[in-house]
Amino acid sequence: MGTTTARRPNVLRVDLGAIAHNLAEVRRIAGSGVRIVAALKADAYGFGLERVAETVIAGGADVIAVADIADALRLREHGVDVPVLLYPGSLANPAAVEAVEAHVLMPTILDRESAQCYAAHAGGPVRVFIKIDVGLERLGVLPDRAVALARQVRALPHLELHGVYTHVDVPGGPRAEEYVAWQIERYRAACAELEAEGPPIPVKMAASSAVLRCDPGASFDAVDPGHMLFGLTPPGPLNVGADLRPAFHSLSSRIIHAREVERERFLDLAPFPLRAGMRFGVIPIGLRDGMASLHCGEVLVGGQRAAILGPLSLEHTRVDLSGTPEAKVGDEVVIIGRQGDGAIDPDEVVAHQGFGVKAALALAAGASIPRAYL
Repeated sequence: MGTTTARRPNVLRVDLGAIAHNLAEVRRIAGSGVRIVAALKADAYGFGLERVAETVIAGGADVIAVADIADALRLREHGVDVPVLLYPGSLANPAAVEAVEAHVLMPTILDRESAQCYAAHAGGPVRVFIKIDVGLERLGVLPDRAVALARQVRALPHLELHGVYTHVDVPGGPRAEEYVAWQIERYRAACAELEAEGPPIPVKMAASSAVLRCDPGASFDAVDPGHMLFGLTPPGPLNVGADLRPAFHSLSSRIIHAREVERERFLDLAPFPLRAGMRFGVIPIGLRDGMASLHCGEVLVGGQRAAILGPLSLEHTRVDLSGTPEAKVGDEVVIIGRQGDGAIDPDEVVAHQGFGVKAALALAAGASIPRAYL
């Protein structure tokens, strides 16, 4: 028996058709002349890097962006040969330079020191990007220092300045659009200064999913959507309509044990409240799998809602089967998704868990849960 059939019966189903559809929506909004840089950081938002990369490349994505060099190497080992942009996420050191050269990656330069490291250790030309921080206060050179950094990069051996980009902070609230516009203008002014210095910079990018939905006119030469690819609504103003479909199809397990409660003593110390005639089942998914963040307090058994009982274990979760007496070992239990006439929507779980960002849901599903692709 192979490992595929022998492993625990947990599965997160991912709708690749939805991702392809959402990429087409990004293309419609951004326009035909704009490059699409598919932001597949964090294992493609938890949906599985390699298969998602295949899907977006087939759909016309021009570049893949990741933040981890190990993820970039996974793509190359999988046969992905499109350009790969490295968001900041690794130290600039000889090992990073070696990986970048060996696998033809495009690193992000944040300061003079990182530029000097790449110039000193590279054996040939390396295409680099500069990131400008216009408001997120996280990573990047400040706008009024971008020209100086670009001069340093252009003066160093082996480095080719291929692009500049920024990550705009897009909050909710009544002043969000004014705030976004201020940041875009800061970026636009910095780009104008860089262009005046010459030579022309091939790629200028400012539009994440949130910026695309707020102000698609801020696309410049390229956009780098993440949330939208997976049917997730980005934070901030939604001024542009988009027909997005969820990539998160379902999360399910199966009952591995079921029985009635017959206990009569120490009822007050039981791990969950006991009732006469109560029946429960156990599914093999628990804390190690991220289950603490993946449920709404109930699951679906036979299309009916059933409560989760007691605290989660490392590998197991108890489910109340009292309302579904026909449930038996081997039956499917849907944690997120549809079953018969019942449904637990991802948004319900996001609300129950209090996630500030919907993307946290698939990311919460540990690597121990296999991804299956529709």
